[in-house]
Amino acid sequence: MSLKIASPQQELLVCLQQQLVEILLRHKKKPYLPVWGELYSILREFVKISRKSSQNLLLYSISPTGSLHFIHETGLFRVDIPDPGLTISLSTDELIEALIAGRFFPALPPIDTASPLPE
Repeated sequence: MSLKIASPQQELLVCLQQQLVEILLRHKKKPYLPVWGELYSILREFVKISRKSSQNLLLYSISPTGSLHFIHETGLFRVDIPDPGLTISLSTDELIEALIAGRFFPALPPIDTASPLPE
């Protein structure tokens, strides 16, 4: 199902997606910092947006292949891994524990080597 949400909600969704990836990156670099509460809060916002719009939401693409969604019909998060055709449904708590353990890490955009570094 494609996402057709009003512009302010779309901007909020993009911001939440960026925050979620940033938290996971920070946790990977500094695993001793607590992240459970931040993850819970952001995931709850995804749930609210999905339920309000009655649409499934893509949270991010998974590295190396796959995707993480929230499915509003079931109220669960779904991990889709196309090869070998695996689908995993998780509650919020289960997803947070999996993310903290390093599972379902987001695919990062490629680094543009042609652009200069900021000084």
